[in-house]
Amino acid sequence: MKLEKTFGANVRRWRKERGLSQEELAARAELHTTYVSGIETGYRNPTVKIVGRIAGALGIEPAELFRDAGKDD
Repeated sequence: MKLEKTFGANVRRWRKERGLSQEELAARAELHTTYVSGIETGYRNPTVKIVGRIAGALGIEPAELFRDAGKDD
């Protein structure tokens, strides 16, 4: 899976595990809702700063957003 898709899928998975809507995550990360949607679909390519803000809003380490769920560590 492409990195953008893996990242987006992980954002969506963590967001749902936290019981957050895209709007709630966007507000916590100080982003626009359509930007969060674009990230989750793999359309947007966020900067390192944005990755940090999303991870902080989700209460996880940024590296968790890049893990391939299909592979063992």
